[in-house]
Amino acid sequence: MMNTDIIEESLGYKFTDIAWLKQALTHPSSDQKRSTNLAYERLEYLGDAVLELVVSRELFSLFPKVDEGELTKLRSGIVSRKHLADLCKELGWCEQLVMSPQLIKAGGRESVSTMANTFESVIGAVMMDSNYNAARKVAMRLLEHSLQHASEFKDVNYKGSLLEVLQAVDGTGPIYDVKPVDEAQPAGPFVARVLWHDREIGCATGQSKHRAQVAAAQKALEMKLWES
Repeated sequence: MMNTDIIEESLGYKFTDIAWLKQALTHPSSDQKRSTNLAYERLEYLGDAVLELVVSRELFSLFPKVDEGELTKLRSGIVSRKHLADLCKELGWCEQLVMSPQLIKAGGRESVSTMANTFESVIGAVMMDSNYNAARKVAMRLLEHSLQHASEFKDVNYKGSLLEVLQAVDGTGPIYDVKPVDEAQPAGPFVARVLWHDREIGCATGQSKHRAQVAAAQKALEMKLWES
């Protein structure tokens, strides 16, 4: 049973329309109609953009002598799927996530992708319930420690790691097949499949082709299907 009070307390934010938070905590597996847009995917898209902007702006101020390349690396570490998933798990948000019984049994609540998506969608929900300033305030509160220790973050190179692992097996690297989730929306979001010897070993979605590929590589590393 979803307990929205727990989320609001950890956010330090009280929702005017609790429906936004409930949507942010609804996994696609539990939204059978899909056309109703009750799941968190659209809010995830919004929250992703908010976090990118908030972190970019803060790093710009914190590191006035650092060039854009290094700032990008710092930002990538802070908004990485792994770090957002760790924060979501620490906050206990995924325990409130509504998803199908089958996915729960399969360990869906522990999925790095699901936890990261949940973190982003909750930020998106605050944005929709109020405005950017409110979402920024919440994001800054949750990421305060991370931003203060930004130099310690390094973006995990999932694609590079997967390439190394597979090439170590037989010298053959992965192939990425990326397509729009909806052909009518060529600008995204995208779904990426990782293929190895014509076998799918990972699949994930992302708001850009790159993010979809990175998420798919991460999924492949988690599943290790090449070992079976």
